[in-house]
Amino acid sequence: MEKKYMAEPYKIKMVEPIAVTTRAQREEAIQRAGYNTFLLDSDDVYIDLLTDSGTNAMSDNQWAGMMLGDEAYAGSKNFKNLKLAVQDLFGFKHVLPTHQGRGAENILSQIMIKKGDFVPGNMYFTTTRAHQELNGATFRDIIIDEAHDSTLE
Repeated sequence: MEKKYMAEPYKIKMVEPIAVTTRAQREEAIQRAGYNTFLLDSDDVYIDLLTDSGTNAMSDNQWAGMMLGDEAYAGSKNFKNLKLAVQDLFGFKHVLPTHQGRGAENILSQIMIKKGDFVPGNMYFTTTRAHQELNGATFRDIIIDEAHDSTLE
């Protein structure tokens, strides 16, 4: 017999209680938001698979790093430690940390895209398309029409 386990109803390390919603409640919330995940209230989201902006759990070492961090604009020991770790793991000579994925994505778009390029995509994320188009590319979403039909199973 297969056992079903629910995810724990809290975020680990910085404990934040969250509501355990039913499928019916989630369906009602997404309908109320017009099927736009950006319009959902945070309270209606049980597991956030959209947000990538550092809103989830951090380890005790990460919290300690925040308290002990050297936030100098130049010569920061935190940057030196990060740079050495990235170079050791990946062998890269140059390291350019960014605050989040969309910042890195825009830098890459500026470097890689030339005016007039066509960039194929598979169900774009809003900032991805914006960065590509702002940097001179024509974006082409090459998914099948059925991908836009939320009523299909």
